[in-house]
Amino acid sequence: MKEKIYCQHCGQLLGTDFLEGKQRQVCTVCKTICYENPLPVASVVLANQKREILLVRRAKEPFRGMWCCPIGFAETGESIEDAALRELREEAGVEGKISQLIDVGSHINPLYGELLIVTFEVEKTGGKESAGDDASDARYFPVMNLPKLAFDSQVRAIGKFVELKKELWSIHDSFETFVESTVKNRIGYPVVLLSDELARAVEENSAKIVELWLDDITTNPSTRSYRSVDRAELRERAMVIMGQFHAWLRKEKSESEFTLFYRSLGKERKEGNVPLEEAISSLSLLKKHVWMFTYSFGVWEKAVDIYRMFELGERLVYFFDRAAYHTAVGYRKDQWQGKEAERS
Repeated sequence: MKEKIYCQHCGQLLGTDFLEGKQRQVCTVCKTICYENPLPVASVVLANQKREILLVRRAKEPFRGMWCCPIGFAETGESIEDAALRELREEAGVEGKISQLIDVGSHINPLYGELLIVTFEVEKTGGKESAGDDASDARYFPVMNLPKLAFDSQVRAIGKFVELKKELWSIHDSFETFVESTVKNRIGYPVVLLSDELARAVEENSAKIVELWLDDITTNPSTRSYRSVDRAELRERAMVIMGQFHAWLRKEKSESEFTLFYRSLGKERKEGNVPLEEAISSLSLLKKHVWMFTYSFGVWEKAVDIYRMFELGERLVYFFDRAAYHTAVGYRKDQWQGKEAERS
């Protein structure tokens, strides 16, 4: 950066003096200090729903032909936020609104000297992506497969952006997988969910959960008939149900196997003179204790931790509600067996 020669106020020659801890240029006549401050630069990170980042190809030096996020100097009389949105509009043809501040960092430019680059996440509100001022192209690139960027500051800012979005994207991916594999029952859909970690903890502690269930079921007024059943037998029954739950979570049981098991269970409980409402209540109590066990972990620091609890709760509800339904059908053995015979 070229050194200034004349005072911008009176036009006289500048000298130097040691002021405020460093050598500074000072007017030899009016004594005005010529401060050298970093130039403010506004930069924009805009991502679409496909997790692609909007980049523009630079049409001018420096770094002509390279890609970067929309970027430019803030002008006198506008805020740094307004500058960011203006650059987005001028360089990429897109209207937007500020979502959050991502990064503030310094950069040394051989032409302009020290720059202060402020990067915002921006949400698109209108316009159409097209190359504008200082740009020869504008397009989206996958966030994990970007071309080499012109500015190191933007590489750092996009890294921070990805880190900020990591939990949100993980939650979105896990929820989509849950819906596709469980609610829509897509066969062959890959099942890797955020709640799998909690599910493994439940499996490892099944015996503890069943003991809590045993204490409850043998004293709860909604399951009176279970009080006369040997505790060891009840424990074995509950461990079988827990095994079914974990096999279902791992997709090791087909829908027909699941249906047959619980309808047979309903038939067996009816033949054992267990009232239907008590059989359903026993399943509900087991679901409650699985949930209470996971709740006892007390992990609520991050949104992703809360989502894990929510997701496992949804999986519990889905499994035990269907188990209760097929158990109830099992109590009507003549009807469902007749229908099965008709289908075959």
